[in-house]
Amino acid sequence: MSKRVYVIGAGLAGLSAAVKLARAGVRVTVIEASPSAGGRCRSFTDETLGVTLDNGAHLMLSGNAEIRAYVDAIGATDKLFATECARFEFLDVRDDRTWAVDLGSGRGPWSLLKWLFDANRRPPNAGVLALLCDIRALKGGRGKTVATCLDTSAARFETFWEPLCLGVLNAKPDEAAAELLWAVLNETVMRGGHFARPLLTRNGLGAALVDPALATLNTLGCDVRLGARVKGLDLQNGRVVGLSFSQGAEVLRPGDALVVAVPHFAICEVLDGLDGLNVPQTSHAILNVHYQLDRAMETGLRGLVGSAAQWVFTRGTIASATISAADDWMDKDAIDIASTLWPDVAKALNIESAEVPEFRVIKERRATFAQTPDALSLRPGTRTAFNNVFLAGDWTQTDLPATLEGAVKSGRLAAEAVLKGVL
Repeated sequence: MSKRVYVIGAGLAGLSAAVKLARAGVRVTVIEASPSAGGRCRSFTDETLGVTLDNGAHLMLSGNAEIRAYVDAIGATDKLFATECARFEFLDVRDDRTWAVDLGSGRGPWSLLKWLFDANRRPPNAGVLALLCDIRALKGGRGKTVATCLDTSAARFETFWEPLCLGVLNAKPDEAAAELLWAVLNETVMRGGHFARPLLTRNGLGAALVDPALATLNTLGCDVRLGARVKGLDLQNGRVVGLSFSQGAEVLRPGDALVVAVPHFAICEVLDGLDGLNVPQTSHAILNVHYQLDRAMETGLRGLVGSAAQWVFTRGTIASATISAADDWMDKDAIDIASTLWPDVAKALNIESAEVPEFRVIKERRATFAQTPDALSLRPGTRTAFNNVFLAGDWTQTDLPATLEGAVKSGRLAAEAVLKGVL
């Protein structure tokens, strides 16, 4: 194809769109303001700890079909691996109770019956009928919050639903949209444990999802410009005909298109002048604390109850604690944060040392849009009022939460819209 598509933003949404377009024969130029690609799932070398860290912890599951297709397209299937079964271990740090939610590895919804009727594999104090009622309520929860659909006073809410809601939606249950939690359950858990297994990286998110994508784009002859910020757009007759940068400009020819794949809070700045564009404005933060351990740990994750952190991820000598919906933590001192969380992390990993190891605190103040029922109506579709401008990002209308799976899907949808569009 002779036309060129400019992809603004090299996060996972932008990379997904660029790879899809390039593999379809489109000439692609990727423009990223940051000096590195990957957005929220980038990896970097921490000079203090002397290791490669993921910017944030992200939970991927084996039923994430969009991620599976994406890593296949960039030749990175060997960079990810799924656990043998969908088993999630939990620790209540208040009384040292431990349990596991073990969904097994079966396929099909009927395989869940073995889980439902085995009390040792269910959350504590969660009966079969109660769980079935919860699932049914979430399925019919369009326009409702998670807390509205579930019994928040029940023990199973604290030991299962609340940490799941926080981890998946980065929002507290009393504001999180129930339909988004159901969307994840429907894609993974409801298909059987085989599709709900944690999907882990061997060497970090960057090595699995970003570096192979850049290599693929390079092989396909794409132009990737890092550290280049788009300052403005030249609009004429319902089209973008030019891009301006701090040191120059680019003219779009007839037939060229633009995929804007920037975060939700930056879209209005990039598309200044586009009337009628409504996007979610409110954000929630995510906080990650990466601790350097004195010995290597098996790659995995563990849920925490009764702690400020919801999950602890381990890979090599790094243990990462995650706090979702962490807005109240953004102004706290890094040392205080690491000291507060360490006792719970140490308990989860059976580490007796009370001394806080070397650490790195990463605050993402606007990690995701606030995924409330009201905000869902503000998620725009792929197309815009400009006939050669398309949108991608986990904040667009994907019917999925603002997750890596949602970001990849948004990029695919944008690329398909470009390929089908009459420019």
